Order: sequence, then structure tokens, then C-alpha cells
Amino acid sequence: MLAIYIRFKLVASAKSQFLPHLDELIQAMATEPSFVSAVLNEDPNAENELVLFEVWNGSQDEWLAQQPKKPYRSVYDHATKELIADKEVRFLSPIAIRNV
Repeated sequence: MLAIYIRFKLVASAKSQFLPHLDELIQAMATEPSFVSAVLNEDPNAENELVLFEVWNGSQDEWLAQQPKKPYRSVYDHATKELIADKEVRFLSPIAIRNV
């Protein structure tokens, strides 16, 4: 299992333009067999920052071999490149999972 942490620092006032594109991306990811979940978070103290947590079945190597090549990702990248000021991506290995 793989968790992916993505922190977006958006261009000022770009959030309302960015969110529909990210929602389309999440909807497309949700159709993938290895997709588990995605949670988008915002910090009320940093209006231009969002954090997305994705969980996937499989390894980082499997994800990197398959997911970046998906056509819907290039559509998303092209549509949002001017809206994102900075992006941090971390691949994490879950050590405990609990669903209530």
C-alpha cells in the first residue's frame, strides 16, 4: 500500500479555478483498480494552500510505472500549470490503517 502526500501552493486567487480540475482528476483516479481513497484538505490559515492525501494499493515503483502516463493526468497538468505556484510530493509507506 502506498500513501501520497501532495501540498499545493496555489497562485493567489486561483483556488476557485483549480478545484474543478482537481475534482476531475480525483474522479478519474477513482476509476483505477488500485485506487483506495483521496482526501483533500485546506488550512483556514493559509488560503492558497491545499493538501491532498491519496492511498493506493501497490508499491511506489508500480505507481510510478503506471500512473504518470495516464492521459487524464496530462490533461490535468496542462490545465493547472499556471494555477500552481509550488507543489511538494511525498511518497509514504503506511504503517497503520484503521477505518471506523
